[in-house]
Amino acid sequence: MERFRRTSSPPHQERGRGGGMVASGGVQSRKRPSIGRAAETFQSKLIASLRSVRRRGSGEELVQSRTSPFFAAFFRLPNELHIHILSELCIADLLALRRTSRVLNDLISLCGPALVRFWVKNRMGTLHTRLYPPPPPTEADLQYLLAMRRRHIASVRLTRELANFVLRDTLKHSSDRQRQVWNSVYEKMIPLVFGVGYFLEEHRRTILERDLGRIRPRTHIGYDICTTPGMTGAERRILQRLDPPLRLQFFYMYCFVLQVLTRKLRPPTYAAGPVERYVRGWSCQPACDEDIAFVLLLGGIGQVAKLLACPNYSDRRRLLHTFIMRLSPHQSVSWRRHWRDVGVSSPALLDDIPCTSIGITQLDQIWEPLVADMMMPGSRDFTESQKLKHAEVMASKKFINELMGYDILRGRPLDDGADDDELGEL
Repeated sequence: MERFRRTSSPPHQERGRGGGMVASGGVQSRKRPSIGRAAETFQSKLIASLRSVRRRGSGEELVQSRTSPFFAAFFRLPNELHIHILSELCIADLLALRRTSRVLNDLISLCGPALVRFWVKNRMGTLHTRLYPPPPPTEADLQYLLAMRRRHIASVRLTRELANFVLRDTLKHSSDRQRQVWNSVYEKMIPLVFGVGYFLEEHRRTILERDLGRIRPRTHIGYDICTTPGMTGAERRILQRLDPPLRLQFFYMYCFVLQVLTRKLRPPTYAAGPVERYVRGWSCQPACDEDIAFVLLLGGIGQVAKLLACPNYSDRRRLLHTFIMRLSPHQSVSWRRHWRDVGVSSPALLDDIPCTSIGITQLDQIWEPLVADMMMPGSRDFTESQKLKHAEVMASKKFINELMGYDILRGRPLDDGADDDELGEL
């Protein structure tokens, strides 16, 4: 899509009387073509040709002026060929084409159901379609693809941050073996991170359905965030949609994400005086469990990835505080937009938020009590070997080793913000 970007032209040079450019030695030379001007000319012609396309009346026939025979021929193609051409593009290119002109936006919207069916059949994996079933063919539109794209991008970002955390400074080296190790860790993590994102998203949806839209007395006016006990029944229904052989792997990945997030929201362990803490903006206390549960459930894996991407501890604490405050109607003027990003799209539910008490599940009651209940001696959800292995993993807290299948933390290089105690916690 680089051809649609506007390039800057080179600076104008002095011209001689004969039309040629004047060289530094006074010798007249021929004019060389300018690549930037050629690109601008092509772009202007393309935009002019797109603007010349218009609808006649309320019909579906597209009319093209004589100045652009290419687009006139393109829009006269059968709908099947349009679908075949658009299906070869990625979603980012489709979004760029939609912003190019109204005609292309209408064309892509018209081909939306066919594009959704093509992506579901040829591009998406079984994990995506199982956790997020596609809409019926008559109701399919591009919003399904855009939502899946947002989830995939959030999974990719969080997986990269986790892989970089496990393999410190691996990307700075040029060894092929180190790159292969990083790629293997990344490929193993990304489907598990996607499953964790699904679990947190469904947990958030259950909380919002429980707390928003209820009839309340007029005396209760005020936005409030409180902690609530676990929702084992709802979590069990969510867990049933996950692949049975991978349910423990999804749980261990959640535990590892929580482990890394808790570590990153804790001040450095080496001794620092009050002056250094003040200069660096460090807080003496780590982030509380309520704030971590808030960002996990309402922010999801996308917000967790943003927190882990911050370069230092003070930036992470600042971003966490900003995320919590911007959802409050009393602290942010754009709280409606942020709640829409969370998933509340109904105007009536948005109007209900300023007088709603939203209960966030306690951090130690998310997912872990359900798995502990499924590991009871009389339960048939897991085998005896899985129960023994689960007890061993929960005692050692080495979730990443269980996910990778070997002790991946052995021999990991240290950085300035880590010591032996921190490595032992993982």
